[in-house]
Amino acid sequence: MRILSPEGVSTYSTRILFEPTMQGLRAMKTHIERASLELSSESISHIILFCCTIGSMIGGVDYDKEIIDLIEKTTDTTAITTTTAVKAALKVLEIRRVAIATPYTLETTRYEKEWLERQGYQVTKIIGYHEAVSPERFKNEMIGRLYPEVAYELGLKVNGDENEAIFISCTNFRTIEIIQKLEEETGKPVISSNQATMWYALRRVGIKDSLRGYGRLLERYQATGK
Repeated sequence: MRILSPEGVSTYSTRILFEPTMQGLRAMKTHIERASLELSSESISHIILFCCTIGSMIGGVDYDKEIIDLIEKTTDTTAITTTTAVKAALKVLEIRRVAIATPYTLETTRYEKEWLERQGYQVTKIIGYHEAVSPERFKNEMIGRLYPEVAYELGLKVNGDENEAIFISCTNFRTIEIIQKLEEETGKPVISSNQATMWYALRRVGIKDSLRGYGRLLERYQATGK
């Protein structure tokens, strides 16, 4: 997020510890009030971001709105989630058919596919890097240790003739280093969780600087139009 911040923009963060299982993702909500209060304690925040893709989907179609309401009521600060940002990015790019690369296990990858399809998107192809790993053996650091090149290769694998864009999911998955390269290789817009979250956050607080090198979303598009 610091890398994606224009001049004059500062970012602060706090962690929500969790187990990367479906049950663990659901339990994240119990820590939101504490984490939100930490970020708002010095009245420095203009917007608070809940940075977890599946964690803001896990409760159903409108779960991201529940999280936003909880943060805003707790802190009196504007809030967004990664899911909210990804939906806004797909809308402004006019994308309905999307290919998805994830670092998740099979169970979590399937959930994300079903969630997006319930939102009306067509998932042309989806691959999870850890699909062969059983949920009980899966650890969150297994995602954070992956190099950006893994995201790049997965993006190439899911790309095809039918998809209009590529979405690389997970805020713990290193992607910003390869977004531009993947767009140039495929000729299609590439959305990643962190890129979309920062893009939407900046636009929500009225910052419309064009940021080059991280995909056309940050270079050309605003949250309210092209």
